[in-house]
Amino acid sequence: MVASNPETGFPALYRAADRGAIVGQRRLLTATGVRLTSLVVAAVFGSFSLTAGRVDAAALVAAGALATALVTEVYLLTARPDRQWYEARAAAESAKTLAWRYLVGGAPFGRDGDERSGGDSGGSGGSRPGDGEVHVDLLLHQRFSELTRGIHGFAPVPPMEEESQVTAMMREIRALSLEERKQHYMTGRINEQRTWYGAKARYHDRRASQWSVALAALEAVGLIAAILNADQVIDMDLPGIVGAIAAAGIAWLQTRQHQQLATSYSIAALELSDIVSRVEWPRTETEWAHFVDESEEAIAREHMLWWGSRS
Repeated sequence: MVASNPETGFPALYRAADRGAIVGQRRLLTATGVRLTSLVVAAVFGSFSLTAGRVDAAALVAAGALATALVTEVYLLTARPDRQWYEARAAAESAKTLAWRYLVGGAPFGRDGDERSGGDSGGSGGSRPGDGEVHVDLLLHQRFSELTRGIHGFAPVPPMEEESQVTAMMREIRALSLEERKQHYMTGRINEQRTWYGAKARYHDRRASQWSVALAALEAVGLIAAILNADQVIDMDLPGIVGAIAAAGIAWLQTRQHQQLATSYSIAALELSDIVSRVEWPRTETEWAHFVDESEEAIAREHMLWWGSRS
């Protein structure tokens, strides 16, 4: 029985790269958050004095916050979790698109040879490749090897002994009829990806709007504080504190890139909606291989935009 979620049987390279991307992203966002928070704390406690005996406690807190920010910055420059995140995600997405092309008979792993032989090579479960499929498996292994050689920013976890680059589940789906593979591709790839893009586009658009309002409010508070300082109503560097918080917010926005992601995800979702309307057009294995190739290229364009914005 074919799994309802094909990704559970995806290649070992995809699973290793996906784990690496998640770890890299978590480390980058955590370290960036700690660094920016430390700088804000340093700005706040550096704006006043809090004497405890002969020691200025506020200055000590500010010094500790700056030391934390410095250590975090050194970690970001040496460990480069951003590079691990970007390279691992690129490797995972490339492995994913290769797996889907192989699964459903998309170019360059088409099953157009079935038409020339006068029938479908599937139907028996496909636990191992036939003679006509050996060259396709070799091509897939070659593409995976090229991906692995291009990885420099992280070390993929070696696959477990039972894991494989071409799994039994992948061969099982590939051996199905054209109509069955169409259904798998529509539900497991196109519709799932379109739903994901749509949800992410709405999320990032909402977050971009929230951050814009918050930063505008901070700037207004800073302006009021500056006027009060000018009239000597308050005796505290409140404008400097507000400026430090606003700068940290802008730096965080540059890391998260909510508006850019909302735009690119929306475009990808619209492209996939167009693809859905044409899924019934392919009638032969050759036409289907070309259709899958176009679909995967549309998904790849969004990822290239993401990669370009990060690099």
